[in-house]
Amino acid sequence: MGVLTHLDGFKEPSKLKKAKKALKARFWSEVYDGAKLFYLSGMQHGKYLKREILNLARFISVVKTRPLTWRLAHPYMIADRFEDVTPAEPVRLNPKADRDLLLYGYLRGAPLRAGARLHLAGVGDFDLQEVDALPDPCPLPHQDLPPAAAADGAAAAAAKPARRRTLSDRERLIHAPMSDVG
Repeated sequence: MGVLTHLDGFKEPSKLKKAKKALKARFWSEVYDGAKLFYLSGMQHGKYLKREILNLARFISVVKTRPLTWRLAHPYMIADRFEDVTPAEPVRLNPKADRDLLLYGYLRGAPLRAGARLHLAGVGDFDLQEVDALPDPCPLPHQDLPPAAAADGAAAAAAKPARRRTLSDRERLIHAPMSDVG
């Protein structure tokens, strides 16, 4: 699935239609024929329209995706934030000095290990020094166990929480650094 944004930059409908068609053809050649493209028409006051985002979220929640063989065989990361931990003095002396970065995000595909090569789009290939797993910033809520079951360790291990279909408003958390949400 792909999302096309900034379509409000096209002033003429004919150019917009032509661009959509070309981007759809390119997307289908890269991913697979019939892959869904979602169009966001534009922004108001620096944010996307609420109705379009709601429709996109609804579509994402019900879409059934085909597994891509490349993604299953290779590790890839969706980074949601980064930190530059390079000491200030070498950067002050040489602005083009090598940097040390911490990338935070979600790992998918095959396992990623220290020492592996990492490709940053538009930057190049680098060796990973360390890979750590962090706790989920928005964990799913767990159903509370009754007090009697909580006291008995074996019963607590055997008790399974009931599967829930929706979250209440209080339980709906969002973790979106660098996205200007909230």
